[in-house]
Amino acid sequence: MADIFQALDQLDRESVQKIADRLEFRGTFPPFVAMRERYFDRLQLEQRRNVLDMGCGTGVVTRALAARLPSSATLTGSDFSADFIEFARQYAAAEGLQDRLSFELADSHATKESADKFDLVVLHTLVSHVVDPSQVLKEAARLTSPGGRIAVFDGDYASITFGAGDPALNEIALQGLLKTVVANPHVMRQFPEIIAGTGLEVVDFLPEILAEAGEAEFFKSMLDSYSGAMVAAGHLDQDSAQRWSATHLDASERGTFFGSCNFMTYVLRKA
Repeated sequence: MADIFQALDQLDRESVQKIADRLEFRGTFPPFVAMRERYFDRLQLEQRRNVLDMGCGTGVVTRALAARLPSSATLTGSDFSADFIEFARQYAAAEGLQDRLSFELADSHATKESADKFDLVVLHTLVSHVVDPSQVLKEAARLTSPGGRIAVFDGDYASITFGAGDPALNEIALQGLLKTVVANPHVMRQFPEIIAGTGLEVVDFLPEILAEAGEAEFFKSMLDSYSGAMVAAGHLDQDSAQRWSATHLDASERGTFFGSCNFMTYVLRKA
């Protein structure tokens, strides 16, 4: 199932900017940052010398890695979207990191990098959006040096739930949302099978939940970013999308909102 992240080159600049803004918001939202930092803590970052942020998007995680890695480490971000690479370079320059980070166009299914090049490869909210998660993991494994680590962090988006309003409309709308922005909503549940046979060893697993009760901030940003895209993709009609969004924005105003989603990290070692 395709999602808008697989079709960024077909979107207008305003739509891509809206998605970029969502990624940047998410990358600075304290509960999301906390999940990221918890898995960073498991990666022995002080020992890393050559790191790849695969599917880097706007580079928000690449920049966060720069703050944790030794200053001598080489740090590369790759993405298949030319627009995202442009944003990543702009945002890195705005933080004075243009000489520390490099960004390149690459398909995560088959990069042009040499084998065994990186001692850490990070896949942060990537595998839920790609055509073939298994192939992307195999490519990450090819790029990782023996003894190196691969970190796979993503949402278990099939677990997403909203509490306010009509349960039937919530179900229809959330399915429309997943069809629009997530190619593989069950992928983190399937990852043990995907890992099997790759020669990779699971050395850490971190289950997380991001939930908001009362006022929405994380999920409000999601509604603002993707409600229009659901309609444009034909996954929800305009009236239903407006009613659904208004219900949850009103619930947030009244302090009665509830939303949650599970997230998970697999830390893998290449033998």
